[in-house]
Amino acid sequence: MDILITKAEATQQCAYGTTKAHRSALARRVQARELKRVFPNMYAASEYWDSLQPDERIRHIARTLHNRHPDWVFAGVTAAAIHDFEHQWHLHAGTITLATTSRGPNASSAKVKRIFTSSSTPEYANGLPVTSKARTVVDCGLSVDFRFALPIIDSALRNGVAITDILNVCSTMRRDCTPIFRLLHYANPASENGGESLGRGTIIAGGLLAPELQQNITDPQTGALYRVDFLWRLPENRLIVGEFDGYEKYVNPDMNDRKGVRGAVQAEKERETALYRAKVDTIVRFTYEEVMQQHPLLNKLRAAGIPHAGTVMGAG
Repeated sequence: MDILITKAEATQQCAYGTTKAHRSALARRVQARELKRVFPNMYAASEYWDSLQPDERIRHIARTLHNRHPDWVFAGVTAAAIHDFEHQWHLHAGTITLATTSRGPNASSAKVKRIFTSSSTPEYANGLPVTSKARTVVDCGLSVDFRFALPIIDSALRNGVAITDILNVCSTMRRDCTPIFRLLHYANPASENGGESLGRGTIIAGGLLAPELQQNITDPQTGALYRVDFLWRLPENRLIVGEFDGYEKYVNPDMNDRKGVRGAVQAEKERETALYRAKVDTIVRFTYEEVMQQHPLLNKLRAAGIPHAGTVMGAG
């Protein structure tokens, strides 16, 4: 069992039992809390598994399934994780998504979901057979809510996926691709990460005016440039800035110029002062938790004066 676990970790997979004796031995180690059962007949050392990010856990499970079922092709949000597209990890919900060319009645199960595709030729990403990047974007856009699909398509565009490729996929499908056209209307590769994309998607889904992204504002006193996450230019020359507050920028030395938490907080205060000198009216800061809950973010923006989409000339 120790050799089995060590070999699995070395290949970034999960251990699994090939015999009844193996499966019983692995189950006993779960009872002893030495291992975790992470998928049916898949196990990993508890400390090792806990050290992995959720998207890497999905890739471990996918590699293990590929080892056991080399003909399987991964699709949907599973393919998004394998393609390294930014996305919210809860979308996996403990399941794996596969592409299938069969419309059989037993196509899906509690742990394995299947998406019908007419093409049986996969691409390979991170050594695994997956649907193409464009097809993955379309499948995700048709299966998850708009605000959660926007980070995936933003990330795909940043990774070189062409809009024409996405439209070509839609042209081969017998499904209504209106959700994809809406995503393409709002997609923007300038969004720097999945959290910002989710924030923008939540704003749009909530009916508020979509912001400009990654705009530079000049401090009139020092001439320094400050790039803001979101910017709204409203009537009467009002400027409202939205800032996505990720915890990492305070604790990651590569993001705070190795100033530490205190230095990062001080730099943020100086940044806000400079933005107000540049005639910014309001700065709205929000967290990932507020974005996920939706109403805290939308209420903050409404209070700051962000209008409903369509109430400002040229919005939308």
